[in-house]
Amino acid sequence: MTIEELKSNIKWWESKRWSFNLVVGLVGVYTVYDGFSRGEYSWVRADILGILYWGVGANIFYSLGILLELFDWYYFKNKIGIKRFRMIFFIIGLLFSCFLTLWCGWVYFAKPHLW
Repeated sequence: MTIEELKSNIKWWESKRWSFNLVVGLVGVYTVYDGFSRGEYSWVRADILGILYWGVGANIFYSLGILLELFDWYYFKNKIGIKRFRMIFFIIGLLFSCFLTLWCGWVYFAKPHLW
């Protein structure tokens, strides 16, 4: 892999990051709306920090796609060929992140909070 191919790979993943963040963010907004509509809940500052941490964590895990390609390139000299499966990894990661956001939000709003 040349430097140009490396730049191309990073560009591909980074161009998809906006759509990833948009879709996961919309699922998060829906989850918060659904949680508020189920009953009384008072918003606290810790909720905002939790949402920010969740977004940063989702983007860290998103970066694993780039890291997998670099790992394949550096250690295996592209013998695995992860690049062929990047769209599959993107879709599976997106669906998993949306599912996890929805499920964790439902669990969060289902528990009574004592603070």
